[in-house]
Amino acid sequence: MQIKNKIVIITGGANGIGAALARRLVLEGAQIVIGDIDKKSGQELTTELNQNNKVNATFVFCDVTNTDHLCQLIDTAQNKFGGIDIICNNAGIAQADEFYDQTYNWINTIDVNLNAVIKSTQLGIQFLKKRGGGVIINTASIAGFHPLKSMPIYAASKYGVVGFTQSLRDLNDTDKIRVNAVAPEFVDTRLLQRLVKALPTVQQLLEEFGFVPIEEVIDAFITIIQDDKLVGDTIMISTKNNSQIISNPFIGSSDG
Repeated sequence: MQIKNKIVIITGGANGIGAALARRLVLEGAQIVIGDIDKKSGQELTTELNQNNKVNATFVFCDVTNTDHLCQLIDTAQNKFGGIDIICNNAGIAQADEFYDQTYNWINTIDVNLNAVIKSTQLGIQFLKKRGGGVIINTASIAGFHPLKSMPIYAASKYGVVGFTQSLRDLNDTDKIRVNAVAPEFVDTRLLQRLVKALPTVQQLLEEFGFVPIEEVIDAFITIIQDDKLVGDTIMISTKNNSQIISNPFIGSSDG
């Protein structure tokens, strides 16, 4: 799929990977609907992207755990730009002491990182069908392939994203909708900076592995959009290896 003149929804689009992706897609000629709970950053980014009296982007306050908010994102794309071609389920959180503190705060991690991805995909499919197909990209993580003992719920949510993505491969055959994922290692975002302060183990991992340049992560999104052969795949981006396309990450994958 070519990017120019396409309409894109990005959740978690006000900061970090989402904001960098929005900037790149606007440069490529797309129109963007940014959904985020960070209203100030979202509006500032929209102002930045809408220059020369051209409307390239719009912001919608969106808590992805709220189905009505997700519907509003879709309605905004329909009403303001005329449709939807690409959905980037990028919103995500990670919390220190998410499991071992003996509270139920971990439920929010699952709701944001996995349940919202499922809901957004389910809603989005209906509208992508009307366009004759489209692309859905889910933001996973290297933690979707490797255990993360300091953050087991985060790892569980990202394993879920990878498995969910892989399981929707047949949508390309039935409805011309390609669902793929990106799985970066550590990226220097505000979310990661907060975790480093709270979890010494994360700092130790950073000292060992370092950061993945955010540009490489955005390049993976662009590759997924443009390469029609990528279906149900995950692009893993790490500091020690070149980007890898993972088509079948689990041993003995089947419908059973």
